[in-house]
Amino acid sequence: MKGENVDVKCSYPTKLAESLTLSDFDKYDIIISASPLYLNIDQEFSDAAKIEDVLYRRLHYNRLIYLCCREASNFYYSRLKVSDSQTYAKAQMIYLIRESRHMGVSLGLDSIRYYAIDIDIRSLSDYLLLKAQGVQGLSKDLRWLYRYVVPSVLRHLNSNRFVIVTRGGAIGYGTFPEVSWHKKEKEDILKAVDVEVEYGTPQLESLYKGTYKTVSDREHARIVETYDREGIGMVALGQKLSRSSRTIKVHLEFHNNEIARIGSCSTCKRAQSEYATKQVGRIIET
Repeated sequence: MKGENVDVKCSYPTKLAESLTLSDFDKYDIIISASPLYLNIDQEFSDAAKIEDVLYRRLHYNRLIYLCCREASNFYYSRLKVSDSQTYAKAQMIYLIRESRHMGVSLGLDSIRYYAIDIDIRSLSDYLLLKAQGVQGLSKDLRWLYRYVVPSVLRHLNSNRFVIVTRGGAIGYGTFPEVSWHKKEKEDILKAVDVEVEYGTPQLESLYKGTYKTVSDREHARIVETYDREGIGMVALGQKLSRSSRTIKVHLEFHNNEIARIGSCSTCKRAQSEYATKQVGRIIET
């Protein structure tokens, strides 16, 4: 998966995050959404959250899906609020976890700190894998484990060893081998897996694609601003801006839906519009 205005050259199929469908989960064994494949952190959070949107529409299944989120505290934050996209992602994930059994989805979260993941998500976990705890030791919620695991052992576990605790209180100890594609320190991971990434710039101006003229970020902002300020219908506004009423409607609905979903319109933000966090009123077609 990649973000808009990002070109990826590699031997693997690539797809815009917004184009992800349920059939892709049956077609591919692994789908990767990684930071280097997006323009910025907001685009990454917003697009990655769409995975949850798609999975929630999975009404029946023949194949189990394991959704793994590395450094999950960045995505499903606990107390730190970095962006509106994270707020949306967290709310979606809590809902997805509660309904995951009906959708054939299992979730795995990786985090350096136990409390970095919100308690609403921690309380729903079935298994907890603990790696080396270092000098900080276990959180107060888990210190009862010291009755069964020697503190010095848990403090200095090798990187391939772990302690596992189940929801029912069972305790285990295990090891797993390091995978061959694990990123090493100082390693250029994109080069190691033969992936080239080129970053474009937000489409601020309209472009011609054959006979069709794309709607730029600035034009989108102008549609929203003009509609709200002049109070005219979509047909009249389309005539004024040389656009079809359907195009006007699509962009007005997109604007309102984006703000309802994540608190702001990403297109208006790129165009630096004052309407980035302001919805327009009732959409009139006349």
